[in-house]
Amino acid sequence: MVRLVSAIFVLQLVSSALVILFLRGQMLDVVRLDRERQVIDVRDDLLAAYYDGGREELAEFITARRGSAADPAVFIALTGKGQPVLSNLVRVPDIPAAARPQPVVVRRGPDQAPSEGLALVGQLSDGERLIVGVVSLTERRIDAAFAATVELTIAVAVLMGLLSAVVVGFVISRRTHLIAETAAELASGNFGARVPIEGTGDGFDHLRLQLNLMAERIGELVSQLSAVSGALAHDLRSPVTRLSAAIDVALARVEEPRALEALQAARADADALRAMLETALEISLIEGGAVEDRRRPLELSAVAEDLVELYDPLAEQQDVRFEARLEPVTAPADRELLSRALANLIDNALKYGGKAVVVSTHRTIDADGKLWAEIAVEDDGPGIAPADRTRVVERFVRLDDARTQPGGGLGLAMVAAVARLHGGSFTLSDPASGGKGLVATLRLPA
Repeated sequence: MVRLVSAIFVLQLVSSALVILFLRGQMLDVVRLDRERQVIDVRDDLLAAYYDGGREELAEFITARRGSAADPAVFIALTGKGQPVLSNLVRVPDIPAAARPQPVVVRRGPDQAPSEGLALVGQLSDGERLIVGVVSLTERRIDAAFAATVELTIAVAVLMGLLSAVVVGFVISRRTHLIAETAAELASGNFGARVPIEGTGDGFDHLRLQLNLMAERIGELVSQLSAVSGALAHDLRSPVTRLSAAIDVALARVEEPRALEALQAARADADALRAMLETALEISLIEGGAVEDRRRPLELSAVAEDLVELYDPLAEQQDVRFEARLEPVTAPADRELLSRALANLIDNALKYGGKAVVVSTHRTIDADGKLWAEIAVEDDGPGIAPADRTRVVERFVRLDDARTQPGGGLGLAMVAAVARLHGGSFTLSDPASGGKGLVATLRLPA
């Protein structure tokens, strides 16, 4: 919108300048033709005096500045025999003879600056040269007037442009902010948010109507998703629970070693299935906006410190150097969801990383000047190829080198869902040092 207003302002300014320049050219052409006629008229009067009384009469006409020669803008020079006869000049201009008046620069007085004008050079019958001209005082006044007009036009155009930009910007900003606020409410899971319809019938009203229709449709789909998710949770959890109970009963009754081993493996698979089911359902609820908003101002370094202490024995058992670099940073967040997301990142780093894991919290400012809070988990393991980093955060996606480890491919999907719920982002990148490894960063608005 700023570009549109600027383009309209520039177009108005350029068009006004072109019109002014065109009018200036027309006026100068009219003045030039008038000056040429004046030069010719004065020349004709001088020739008439010359034909009537010869050179003496012509010289007396010039010296006395009679008739048309009395105009203060007229200058005359008669040269050829003896001392030159000058009127309104300090010296004879050096210009060639021509059929029409031509531009010339003359000095009309010893204390005056050179002046531009038009002069016509003719040769008398006795061989003398008669120079008749008019200085361009009118042209200078016209230029000054047009210069003032241009300055006034630019000032008015700038003032009108700024006023228009402020008014248009205010109106558009007010309307777009209402739409953006409603979209933000929808993104946060409040599917009852609607944009008020103003009834103006313009493009903004049409956009509001379509946004409200989209919100209604999204609300219906989320409601259906919640209903399906609840039914699916009820229908699947019960069989999995019964399966685990049956396995527990079988474990209590069977003593044969191979059968016990098989039942224990089945029990582990049942537990993994139940965990996968619960995680998948929770991700669906988070992404569907069906989770209660429990965001509160939270000190992220305290959450990270608790999880570091929790995982420190496991890291020591796996001979992994576990380090925390925590800076105090506060962000509105759901402590339970954030803890689960960070636990997933630490678990992945210990499971797939190398021999060093660093958990850090810090503030950062993006290019737009917005403040963010970041929790990062860095390891020195084999990392993830850049081509796979977008795909690996999708649900049930497991890379080839991760299939030998237990899991359902939902850990990073859970982290990404939590980031979106908080209005943040989740990224995977290379370490800043340039070495091998992976940096998983959860960014939240601070």
